[in-house]
Amino acid sequence: MTLSGQTWLRLPAGRRAVAAALFVAGLAAPALAQQGGRTTHAGSAPRIDPATTIDWPLHNLDLRNSRFAAPDRITNANVAGLELKWRHQTPPRSIVRSTTPLVVDGIMYFNSGSVLTALDAATGEPVWTFEADPPFAGGGRGPSYADGRIYAFGPEIMYAVDARTGELIDTFGDRGHLQVARAALTYKYPDDYPPDVDTTAMGFAMTNPPTAAGGNLYIGLPFSEGLLPGGLLVAVDAATGAVNWVFNTIPQGPRDEGWEIARDTWSGERRYGGGIWLPPAVDEELGMVYINAANPSPNYDASSRLGMNLFTNSMLGLDMHTGELKWYFQTLHHDIWDWDLASGPILFDVMVDGRPVKGVASLGKTCYVYMLDRETGEPIHPIVEHAVPTNTDVPGEEVWPTQPIPQNALGVWQEPFCAQYPIVDDPELAPRVRQMFHPYQVNEFVITSPGNTGGANYGSPSFSPQTGLLYVTGKNDAFSIKVKVVGDTMEPGPGYIGHFGNIEEAGQTGVTATSTLAAYDPATGELVWYQESPGATNGGNLVTAGNLVFQGGSDGNFYGFDAETGERLFTHKSETGIHASPLTYQVNGEQFVAIAATNAVLVFGLP
Repeated sequence: MTLSGQTWLRLPAGRRAVAAALFVAGLAAPALAQQGGRTTHAGSAPRIDPATTIDWPLHNLDLRNSRFAAPDRITNANVAGLELKWRHQTPPRSIVRSTTPLVVDGIMYFNSGSVLTALDAATGEPVWTFEADPPFAGGGRGPSYADGRIYAFGPEIMYAVDARTGELIDTFGDRGHLQVARAALTYKYPDDYPPDVDTTAMGFAMTNPPTAAGGNLYIGLPFSEGLLPGGLLVAVDAATGAVNWVFNTIPQGPRDEGWEIARDTWSGERRYGGGIWLPPAVDEELGMVYINAANPSPNYDASSRLGMNLFTNSMLGLDMHTGELKWYFQTLHHDIWDWDLASGPILFDVMVDGRPVKGVASLGKTCYVYMLDRETGEPIHPIVEHAVPTNTDVPGEEVWPTQPIPQNALGVWQEPFCAQYPIVDDPELAPRVRQMFHPYQVNEFVITSPGNTGGANYGSPSFSPQTGLLYVTGKNDAFSIKVKVVGDTMEPGPGYIGHFGNIEEAGQTGVTATSTLAAYDPATGELVWYQESPGATNGGNLVTAGNLVFQGGSDGNFYGFDAETGERLFTHKSETGIHASPLTYQVNGEQFVAIAATNAVLVFGLP
C-alpha cells in the first residue's frame, strides 16, 4: 500500500518483538607459507558454434553492470514451459549461496573458496576442477573472466586460472595467488602497514568479484562494520597482479583522494566504514569507474563520528586510470540505521526532455533509487534535502537534520520499491512503531521499516534498452532495536566485529519478510510496475532481449516476469532457498537460464 509517497508494511497481530543475541563470526584465512594448486581433468571442452553461442563473463554480465542479456529464444510466449535441464550438486561444505556462475565459450565456471569448477554449460558434465593449496572457504558472489583467465577468490586470496586448461597461472601475483587487502594496504600506506600485516584479523575480506577492464582488475573490499579505516577500491594489473592504484572511500589523511572535501565531515581521528559490497561499473569511453561506498561504523550509536561522514553511503565516480575522484553524491548523511548503499551501480543511457543522458543508478536500503548523470554526478531528477526527526537520547549524538529524497521529473516524491513504515495490528506493538529516519534510542525499543537488512541488499538491478526500464529488487521487512551506548569504547580486535556489537537488544518484529520487484522509467523517475513475492532475497535480477525478468526468493521459488507489465509467467520451486542473482546464456543456439540455490546450480531450458 502506498500513502504520501511512502510504502507501508503491515505486521500480523499477536507477534512480539523477540530480542536476539546476534553474532557475526570471524572469517579465518590462512597465512600462506606455500602456495599452489592441483587441476583434475574430467572431460573435454564442448565444441561450440561462436555465431550461436552467447556468454555471461562477469557477475553482472558487462562493464555497465546492466544484466541485460542478448539471448531471446525464451520469451513471454514460451517461458511457462521452462523445465529443469540439469542440476549440479556441490559437496556439502561447498556452498554457492550467493554465487552467480560465469559462462564463456560453452563452459560454466563457479567456485566455493579454493575449489573452482568448470562444467559443460549445456549438459552439466564436468570438464575440470582446480583446488588451490592450501584450501580455504568463502567465494562470495563468484569469479570473473578476462582475457582467457578465471579470477576466483576466498576471503583473503584471489587466484588466476587458465579458463581452458584449469591450470594455475603462476605469473600472476605470488605464484598465481594475490592477497588483495595486504597488497593494497602496503601499497597505499607503506609506513603504516608491514608487508606481513594480517588483514583478516583486521576484518578485511573479499565478497564480490573484480570488474575487468582496460587491463586492470577493479576490486572492491567491503565489511564496513568491522571498524576498518575505509573501503578500498584496488586497481590491479590483470596480467601480473601488481597494484596500480588504491582509492580509500574514507580519506584518512592528505595523501588520500578527497581528503580536503571529507576531512571536516568527521569528528575525531577515527574514521571507519565505507565498504564496497558490489562490483564496480566502468565506462571506458568516459574513462571512469563507479563504486558505491557503504555505511560508516560504529553503527547505531554514532556519537564518536559526528558530521556527514563522507564518503560513506555515497556514489563515487573515479578516473579509471589514476583513481582520481571526479565526483561524489552522498545518498544518506551520518547513517545511524545501517542503511548501506548496497546495490549497484548500474549504467544506462536514456533521453530526458529530448536530450541524451548517460546515467548511473544505485539502490539503497532506504527503498529509493538514486539516479545521476554519470559524467557529472548531478541528479537526473531532483533529489531534495528533506527534514527528518532529530530527537535522540544517545549521549553526545547529533542526528543530521535532513536526508536526500529523490523526486520524479514532475517534482513528486519518488514511489519507493519497498516498505518504509510498519503498520501493526497488535496493540502491544503499536506504540513502538516509528516513521522512517527515526533515530534509534537508548531508552526506547522501537520498530521501523525498512529493517537494517531491508530495501535493496546486495542484489543487482538490471536495465533493458528495449523497454527503457530499470528493474530493482528489494525486500519488505521491519526491525526493532534498542541502542547500547558504546561509542569510542568499541575497539577493533581479533576477528570480524559483527555489526550488532553496539546494541543492547535487537530482533525481528514478527513480520514475514517478502521480496519485491519494481520497474522504474529513468527518463521520468516514475514507478511503472511493482510485484511482491513470498520469500525475501538478497539476490538480484536479470532482464533479457526476450522481454523477461528473472528473480529468485529465499523460499526457494524462482520466477520469470513479463518485462513490460510485471506479470508473473513462470515459477519453479527449488528444494532450498535462493539468495543469488541469476544468469542466462546461449550454447549452439539453445538458451539457458541458471540460478544458484545454496549448494546446487539449477539450469533451465525449453523442452
